[in-house]
Amino acid sequence: MALPLFTSDLAMIKDIASELSACGCCARCTLRYLGLKDMYFYKGDSKEMESYVKNYTEKKEEEENMSIEYEESAIVESNHEAKTAVGANAADDKLTDNNIVLESKQIIGNGAGSGHKEIVAESDQTNKSDCENTHTESVTYVETCSDKNQDENKASLKEFIVWGERDPQIPQCFVCLGILQNFCSEKYLRKLKEYVDEEGFHYSAYMCSLMIPVCVILREYALMLHLKERFSSVYENKKYTDVAQIKDIWKWRCGPLLTDLLGAAFDFKSKFEVTMTFQYENSNRECSFLLDAETDDTFRKRKQDRRYNRRKTTFAVYTRSNVAKAAEDMSTEEFKRSYQCPPSKPRSYTKCDVKCQNENIFIAGRYNKYSRSLSQTPWLIDGVSKTESSVEELLEGEIKKIFKPSEIKFSSSGREDVDVLMLGNGRPFVLELVNPRRRELTQDEMTKIQKAINANTKDIRCRDLQIVTKEETDILKQGEIDKVKRYSALCWSKLPVTDEQLATLSNIKNLTILQKTPIRVLHRRPLATRDRIIHEMSANRKDQNHFMLEMSTQAGTYVKEFVHSDFGRTLPNVSSLLSQECDILELDVTAVELDWPKTIDTEECVT
Repeated sequence: MALPLFTSDLAMIKDIASELSACGCCARCTLRYLGLKDMYFYKGDSKEMESYVKNYTEKKEEEENMSIEYEESAIVESNHEAKTAVGANAADDKLTDNNIVLESKQIIGNGAGSGHKEIVAESDQTNKSDCENTHTESVTYVETCSDKNQDENKASLKEFIVWGERDPQIPQCFVCLGILQNFCSEKYLRKLKEYVDEEGFHYSAYMCSLMIPVCVILREYALMLHLKERFSSVYENKKYTDVAQIKDIWKWRCGPLLTDLLGAAFDFKSKFEVTMTFQYENSNRECSFLLDAETDDTFRKRKQDRRYNRRKTTFAVYTRSNVAKAAEDMSTEEFKRSYQCPPSKPRSYTKCDVKCQNENIFIAGRYNKYSRSLSQTPWLIDGVSKTESSVEELLEGEIKKIFKPSEIKFSSSGREDVDVLMLGNGRPFVLELVNPRRRELTQDEMTKIQKAINANTKDIRCRDLQIVTKEETDILKQGEIDKVKRYSALCWSKLPVTDEQLATLSNIKNLTILQKTPIRVLHRRPLATRDRIIHEMSANRKDQNHFMLEMSTQAGTYVKEFVHSDFGRTLPNVSSLLSQECDILELDVTAVELDWPKTIDTEECVT
């Protein structure tokens, strides 16, 4: 069956295929620019792709074979008979020898992550001789090295992931920059799977995203202009966007293989994503001529801005959309004056940065604090911790062990000072787990984590620990000023207080006070005067100079300053209301009136 191409003229196809190969196109890019868009044909390996191209670029002994059959037997034969279309004339024998060496090295590489050894096998005579050893000797070598050189193996695996399965004897494609050559083999995908496994992610589905160097747009555009000039009858009305895109080719080829290797379904809505960012170090340099285009103003506004600095903003300037627009808006003559058509040989190899990312998850709960020497968050001064631990660290310890996130961000409904207890039902909090290795745990498992947290310390107690959605966490910040908080304060007065004075405090309702930013927090809070409301108070004598003050206040009230006045920065205050000096000795938060997160019946959650 003939391939669906831009033209059915076999003689023309042969000329175009030869020209594309001469322009430095790999087999897959040659088929792309011949007009092949059928994903079925791109699922084969590099040898199969080369065999398709060879059917066009070589003259067959029998004319009837020019119709190009793609049966498997014909492909296998052509792989052994034909010369490669993307390498030098002498590359076939070298490539065949290298494949034998690499297959031998594969025995050594299984489980040992010896990607670097596989890459340089063809140029290392010592490695060749090692590969000729018996299978038993190779396995013994692997077991020994695996025990002693695990770090080296990981580095070798990382290097293979970055540079791919490149062959120094085969030129890098002038158009795709080697993306469809070095990063499409089953061997590379197996290594990619090994790399993902080493990261320790748990997933049932995955999504894979590719980021292509922006200069590829210019290379594709330049090649299309060249083809228009050489073969106008075929390409006169074609655009560079009419050919199959590199991302699509990669996914058609690698998608099914990667799905099988990972043992997970591909899902666009998956919370787990593998991002492959292909980097070509000269990409921005190749695009730089667009800034000086005579008729294009895509970049002109940024260039004429006096704040514009090409060196500092070069990575932000060039995007796929503005580079494509600039190229298309530029006249053919101007583009050819500024950019080589067909594109020039790549100056460096393309490398790939692979990142695995799980969507963040949010864990909510409430905590009590029973220590007057425990800060809510790590208290650091000049990099030195002032306390042994913190509420945040005690909560995070067990969670880190299970979820293994890259980072944890702690938030709570307000905060208490180091010497203040958090009593009652506790204070609501949420932990945002950035890129966790696991995302899904049952409520039973969360309850077990909660019990482990509580068993590790007597300074805090956690309750209602649960996974929540990002949208639910908004409740923590909504109405932050309108929330009511209840306090219990042990106060001291310089002079004995009378029953009438205590009754005066107890009778006050909805007292509005003005508070300047307290001196003790000026180093981290802006100077401002804030209105706050003391909803109610109840004063009870302890002795002549001590009394307990129970109060409910608007969230954000500085209670200590309300008692001692902070050198008159809070007005009115307890000292002014009693007409004598007062201070606060102990303070407890007894309630944060926020009904969130939902209550978890731990008895029902235990398995």
